[in-house]
Amino acid sequence: MSSLDDRKQKLREEYRRRRDGFHRQLDIATRGLAFRRPPTPLAKLIEQSDIVALYSATGSEAPTANLAEYLAETGKTMAFPACIGNTPLEFRRIDNLDLLEAGFRNIAEPGMDCPSVTPDLIIAPMIAFDRSMHRLGQGGGHYDRSFAAFPQATRIGLAWSVQEADAIPVAAHDMPLDMIVTESEIIQRVGMTP
Repeated sequence: MSSLDDRKQKLREEYRRRRDGFHRQLDIATRGLAFRRPPTPLAKLIEQSDIVALYSATGSEAPTANLAEYLAETGKTMAFPACIGNTPLEFRRIDNLDLLEAGFRNIAEPGMDCPSVTPDLIIAPMIAFDRSMHRLGQGGGHYDRSFAAFPQATRIGLAWSVQEADAIPVAAHDMPLDMIVTESEIIQRVGMTP
């Protein structure tokens, strides 16, 4: 394992602990209100997009169920990722969350009968992020490969504020985000206007 991989792994361990601890201390009402409606800059990006890709939140990840409801209410085409080996994620359209089933690592994903689509906007989970718009994921590279496969898609990271790090170590293949949304702040790439 390289020094970069070692540093990333240590950060993953630290920020998973931070995220888990923060999530545990939230009461149920606060969890339900978090990320209920997208903040205005994200809502504008969603409005400009035809196909929006979300993720199925697990454990202490920033929740996406309310965003899925919002997309349905606004008539947007909603897609969720299906993980197929070490390839880019395959985003599949779903009309309701009942079409999700246990997939890779038991994470809910669309079944094979859901059609593949090309997203305009990808909302991605992360373990940590920094102000340079870099994200630290689980380590499998699925989202970085997907960002490269769909370069026209706007890249949004969703996280709790406690997941902010001073600096995320990056490799050549790591792709920065365009926007990061937490429960308390919106961070945008310099020059980005929704």
